[in-house]
Amino acid sequence: MKYIFAGDSWATKAYSFENKNLKMLLDTDRRLADYWNIPYSHRYSLGLSNLEVMDQIVRLNNPTTPIIWVYTEPCRDFARITGQNNFQWMTVENIFDVRKEINQKVLIIMRQTLSNPIALIGGLSDVDKEFAVSIGFDVLHSSWQSWIAQKLDSTHFKFGWGASDIGWRKDHNSVRPSKTATFAWDEQIKEWCWWEQQGYFCAEHPTLRANQEFAEFLKADVETWINDHG
Repeated sequence: MKYIFAGDSWATKAYSFENKNLKMLLDTDRRLADYWNIPYSHRYSLGLSNLEVMDQIVRLNNPTTPIIWVYTEPCRDFARITGQNNFQWMTVENIFDVRKEINQKVLIIMRQTLSNPIALIGGLSDVDKEFAVSIGFDVLHSSWQSWIAQKLDSTHFKFGWGASDIGWRKDHNSVRPSKTATFAWDEQIKEWCWWEQQGYFCAEHPTLRANQEFAEFLKADVETWINDHG
């Protein structure tokens, strides 16, 4: 039985200077799941929120199929959860308190909506492992970003979050981020640029090297999880 591999652009493909601006997949494109040699179907796309991915999975009507989910920025679902402007979370000084609250609500909705076994991997956003496990998720790894930072012996990295979303909305939707958001965005982007120089990042996404090495790091845990839930 196939499992479902889900997520946003971090799950869609490894990024390179050749494919970063292409909306289609190339024959040479690879993603985490391709290195595990386990049959899978996919539910991923560029720019999706976690709850938009969930909506796609609901339409499949496969409630027992295991899901491995590369988690994305929870505040992409800010408007859906709060009814406020979708970018409001970027403008407040207590941005990370807001993110924590939205993140927990996103995880609760996912778990209440889907009965499938779900294993999370922190992608564009880290997974709050303690909270996720407490409501019934498995966590294969809480932070792909932290794994890269540790691989490169970073002494500046703090935690993984969707700083790129701040940059996109600032530039394309005339959003004025708060001082706290702007400072945190700057710190994260500088880290990502350094990762790019080391060959692990491209256009705010993990590269082919980062996908392959992280996949190999996770492989034994993935195989065990699939065997237990397949």
